[in-house]
Amino acid sequence: MLINTSFIQLTREPLLHFVVIAALLIGGERWINADRYADTDYSILVDDKVLSQYLQQQAKTFRSEQAKRALAGMNDDQYQKLVDDYVRGEVLYREAVKLGLDRDDPIIRRRLIQKMDYLSQGFYDQVEKITEADLIDFFNRRKEDYREPASATFTHIFISSQVGSFENNRLDALALLDVANKSNVPFENAGRYGDRFLYNRNYVNRDSQEITSHFGKKFEQQLFELEAVNPNSNELWQGPLRSDYGWHLVLLTKLSDSSVPALSEISGIVLGDAQREQQAEVKRQAIDKLREKYRLDLRARSN
Repeated sequence: MLINTSFIQLTREPLLHFVVIAALLIGGERWINADRYADTDYSILVDDKVLSQYLQQQAKTFRSEQAKRALAGMNDDQYQKLVDDYVRGEVLYREAVKLGLDRDDPIIRRRLIQKMDYLSQGFYDQVEKITEADLIDFFNRRKEDYREPASATFTHIFISSQVGSFENNRLDALALLDVANKSNVPFENAGRYGDRFLYNRNYVNRDSQEITSHFGKKFEQQLFELEAVNPNSNELWQGPLRSDYGWHLVLLTKLSDSSVPALSEISGIVLGDAQREQQAEVKRQAIDKLREKYRLDLRARSN
């Protein structure tokens, strides 16, 4: 079979010319508009600001001036090593993102959410300063949050219910009550009488919650129905009061009702709480603004 070589030559040359011309046109356009086609994914900017931030992240201490001084004090080898370490990490990070390794990973997802949550807090130094009127208003709205529980100062003599009958233990407690009052046993000598108690012997300015946790609710209720005794009284000891563990004779020297302190007494605490509430509101508004960009496609629940 004879092949027409002249035909091949004629068809090759126009095709070759077309390819060359197209390449020149595309290449020229890319050269003219080089900025448009620059692939920033493969450009890693490294300067003192970047390295300073990197140093702080590595040290987990965000002190800008300290990082700048450390960077300035590095010799050439140390500086180059820092650059190499940063670039290595940046390359691995970018390649991981390109491979989609950041997707469908609950740990990475949670970490990114935490970072965005932190960024959504905004710049707190730009938040309006809380005035005295704002603080008073906040305190009045949240006053019950600062209520202090009732408290008591007392010592006790314990009669355990582990041995003997309930009634006999009560009678023993009554007999010991008579001895304690006749002997005028002082606060500091309570430990010389009765059985060893699981918790403390003396309770000074302890709140009702702690007392309940040590003795039980019934004891706490009985205790706060008593009146604190006068140290000069002939009957210092009261009881017996029943607890979860047995019977108790108590020398109650001080009772304080539940109360809300004056703002002047806790102004520092209240100010801190008011600032945290303000910051939480700043963050909430920032997240709501981000959410406005998204459309929720909520499908019906399957039964």
